[in-house]
Amino acid sequence: MKVNPGGAYYPWSSKAHFLTALLFSSARLPFSDVQKKAVLSWAKELGAHDVPSLKAVKESNEHICELVGNPMRKVTSASGNVFYINDIWHAIAKDYANPLTRFSMQDYPEDGGDGMSQVFNGQKMLLELPSPPAARVDGKIYFVNELLQECSGGFFVPERFFTASYAPVNGRDSQDSCQENKTYAMGRAVQYTDAGFIVSDEQEIVPVSNFRHSFEDLVDKLACGVTMSSEKYLKLTPHPLREKSKGRMVYSVPLIIFMDDVSGNVSKQWNKHHAIYMSNANLPREMLEKEFCVRFVTSSPHAAPMELMHAMKESISAAADSGIFAWDCKFDEEVMLVPEGLFLAGDNPMQAEECSHAGLNCNYFCRTCHVGGTKEYKESEAGYVSLFTEGTPRTPEETTSQVLKQFETALCSGATGKVVAAVSTTGIRDSTSSSIINTLVEMGKKLRKRDVGQPALPESEVRAKLEEELLDILQGRTHRDAINPLLGMNNINVHMDTPTEILHTVLLGVVKYFWGQTAFVLEKAKLLTRFQTRLDSLDRDGLNAPSLNADYICHYKGGLIGKHFKSLAQVMPFVVYDLVPKSVLDGWTLIGELVVLIWHTKIDNTEHYLAKLARTISDFLNVTAQCAPSILISKPKFHFLVHLPAYIRRFGPAIIFSTERYESFNHVFRLTCIYNNRQAPSRDTCMTFVRNDTAKHIATGGYWYDTHTERWVHGGPQVLTYLEHHPEQARLLGIPDQKLADPGMANPAIHSQTDSAMIGTGRIIVTDQSKHEAVLWQATRCADIFKKNGLKSPPSSEYYQGTSVVTSEHETSQLGGHVIFRDALEKTRIGRIREILIATAPGHSVAFVALQTFSFMPARHPLLHLPCLLLTDEELIVSGTDIICIANVQHNCLDAKCTELTTKHLWQERTQTDRTASVVKHQISPQYLLNMFSIHNYQHLCSLLPESLSETPLRVSDPGAVRRAAVRQMQGK
Repeated sequence: MKVNPGGAYYPWSSKAHFLTALLFSSARLPFSDVQKKAVLSWAKELGAHDVPSLKAVKESNEHICELVGNPMRKVTSASGNVFYINDIWHAIAKDYANPLTRFSMQDYPEDGGDGMSQVFNGQKMLLELPSPPAARVDGKIYFVNELLQECSGGFFVPERFFTASYAPVNGRDSQDSCQENKTYAMGRAVQYTDAGFIVSDEQEIVPVSNFRHSFEDLVDKLACGVTMSSEKYLKLTPHPLREKSKGRMVYSVPLIIFMDDVSGNVSKQWNKHHAIYMSNANLPREMLEKEFCVRFVTSSPHAAPMELMHAMKESISAAADSGIFAWDCKFDEEVMLVPEGLFLAGDNPMQAEECSHAGLNCNYFCRTCHVGGTKEYKESEAGYVSLFTEGTPRTPEETTSQVLKQFETALCSGATGKVVAAVSTTGIRDSTSSSIINTLVEMGKKLRKRDVGQPALPESEVRAKLEEELLDILQGRTHRDAINPLLGMNNINVHMDTPTEILHTVLLGVVKYFWGQTAFVLEKAKLLTRFQTRLDSLDRDGLNAPSLNADYICHYKGGLIGKHFKSLAQVMPFVVYDLVPKSVLDGWTLIGELVVLIWHTKIDNTEHYLAKLARTISDFLNVTAQCAPSILISKPKFHFLVHLPAYIRRFGPAIIFSTERYESFNHVFRLTCIYNNRQAPSRDTCMTFVRNDTAKHIATGGYWYDTHTERWVHGGPQVLTYLEHHPEQARLLGIPDQKLADPGMANPAIHSQTDSAMIGTGRIIVTDQSKHEAVLWQATRCADIFKKNGLKSPPSSEYYQGTSVVTSEHETSQLGGHVIFRDALEKTRIGRIREILIATAPGHSVAFVALQTFSFMPARHPLLHLPCLLLTDEELIVSGTDIICIANVQHNCLDAKCTELTTKHLWQERTQTDRTASVVKHQISPQYLLNMFSIHNYQHLCSLLPESLSETPLRVSDPGAVRRAAVRQMQGK
């Protein structure tokens, strides 16, 4: 049914069609056809009006998908495998045409100054990728490598556009401490002479606001030409995209590409699919983490991973060559977009395949550098020491050369051994061409086999037959067309653009290995029960580690997953301080430091941070050499840590190239596999994502091109406002609730849960004020502190006593919890909440918070290397808005000798049972430890530390001696 733009529920014909389509487009709540029929039948039975039939719903979906644009395309690979792909240009165009994503985008790389927090602060986007092609000033578009004229009358050729917030050179605006982010151009000054334009050899940076005349304005001044010495910098021709864009603004769109193997079954039976997702790297990290911003591209249970990647590469190349013409809803104009690859995310085996690398079990196990060798060499002093540093970098050109040599080797006599030897001595094995090489090797064996009584075929004839077979296999393609497509992909260096993935390398790698060794030691010494008791006794306030179920962790110690290891890394030293050897404890303290550093979301000083990270990694590897020398040889993930600083410099904080967001999205993909008939899994999955993405795009205000009216349109007014008033439906579409609790608000102490209700801000609204008992000011702890400090009592005589307060970081801190706060002198301190007083006026704003303060002891703990705190008798009063965040503080059981146990009742089904579990009985002591291993609020914790406590000591003071001892230990076995 044709629906004219402007209708209330456009492009749907009615409210019923719109709501039904929205309900059936939920990624995490899919419906089978039987369930859809049941839902529609249920609605009709209840007397709902205009309920569409399932056939009508499907026809409407197909019509709207075609209206907005159906990106699905059939692909047949060189080997004959058939699969489908959703071309990437549609998804990129939707990002720019959708206000939810477009208004969050950064159009240019950003010079973050000393620090970095986003992928566009990284070196690759800032300095290595081709510059964003254009910048616009006062309505004129300026392209890179084109001559332009500045306001001063001088000429300039821009080579790179970027944004920054540089401080002014003069002091006129120095009072403005918050500098605005502005667009700059890095390029070269140009001098006009009778002999021609002379371009300076020195690069300089100028604000684009200085630009006055574009290349088009200067056509009459170009007759003089360019001097010969300057031709390498400037050509007096327009940029190729100026003609192609036809006056439109042009943006570059870097892409994060993820590929993984996923089971398409909900059961344990493995139903292997390979899937590719992507993200728009112009979005900030906060948006990249959202499910809404992860785009499905292709999947197949049949095609090989690199066949899918070949289709992905072709989709990017085709879009880059032709340009993507889309609606920019931010500036209400049509723009041209040019996509390009940024990096390839994935687990280590998948990244190795993308690099044409033989994997983690080969002699040269690193896909990034040439470290490694035979087992004997790696156990020698020179070979062992090489594992602690970065080796000679691999290059795509070198890898391509090695793969092509294997084609030549496959034609030779004795090819089986020679190909194996080539892989063993280089670490290069290309999965794309391996089937061709294996075919040639097996055919060569048969041709060279001598039958009884028959002479062997001459080698020249064998080679001729093999070459003929190779030509038949290639079917007109070149050798380079038959190898890894990523090796020749523009702007991608596979060895440098497959960054060390922290989920699999750190949590499911080195942390898991240390956990296995620790569990073995504890079980052997029969100390696992004591470990469980201590783990169950930890203070989890401010830890943000929900996966610390001690009973589960100890019972299923061999089956833990990433979230468990992430939680354990933040608390293990508090639990095993006297249960394991000192070297293992040192390993856990270093793991705590390492995990906190790696999970930084914002880096204030990049050079200082990377130096600290490299130092911590080196120290951790040295401690590992003390604990288990051979594990550095058998487990390559330890060496992969060495490359992390370089990848962070290249792409920003490590959490950006973590795959956790994509691993989570695997669940959405798996559901699409389950809810189809499995006759055409690739096509059905692509079509499901097309329908879901189309509904999400329209419902969130996205634009599309209407071929009938020949203009860009969006959904009707009722469609655009629906999600705003129905947040539950927005969550089903992967759009999270953005509401946050207001700082300084509180949860009053109430008599019964039935008297209150929790709303989105995290505050408790009391429906019956009479159930609340206000207390007199004179009866409060705050009054005593006021009196002790000689302060004047507040005007109000009554307050409610609260149980919690919302911090400036929008967390809820409980009474008795530990928080970082600002005192009256604006000094940041740490304290324990003793009382919360809430104003009796509506709103439950916190009037006063009584805090007992901590002071720092002069040195870090000698064994745990953490700041030591002393609970003082000083008590202060602050307002609710002075509470900054929660801090995780642990009792110093080591020095207080907390060995006694007590019991606590267990809760089951929200009911306190008679069953009990043992917990540690803390001795009365003012000594505590500030948990600097806590990821949560780490930057606030660091700002709190005195300078004398900011550095941790090296656990290994003589790395050379430790490494030599490790070599002797391995050789002595």
